[in-house]
Amino acid sequence: MAELSNYPLDSIKAFYLATLGSAQAMGIADKIGSLQPGREADFVALGPKATPLLAHRTARVDDIEEELLFVLAVMGDDRTVRATYVAGSLAHDRDATTG
Repeated sequence: MAELSNYPLDSIKAFYLATLGSAQAMGIADKIGSLQPGREADFVALGPKATPLLAHRTARVDDIEEELLFVLAVMGDDRTVRATYVAGSLAHDRDATTG
């Protein structure tokens, strides 16, 4: 939508707006939006090689901050989520061995 509105939105700003930027807009940045100690942390760990196509594309990434974030935002899906943390504790690990 940003591109269609002629508003340049780079990957770093997009991830900021989805995290700390949104928390600041809602007035709750003292509780959520970052991984600082004392914050309520629900977050995911992403795997840039989760699918063959994603692994192929991320193998050619030169810039983590811009290019890798862009690739993850555009090509990532549910398979990209490696682990999920709720209130800072591991709630799900895709690769965990089950007994």
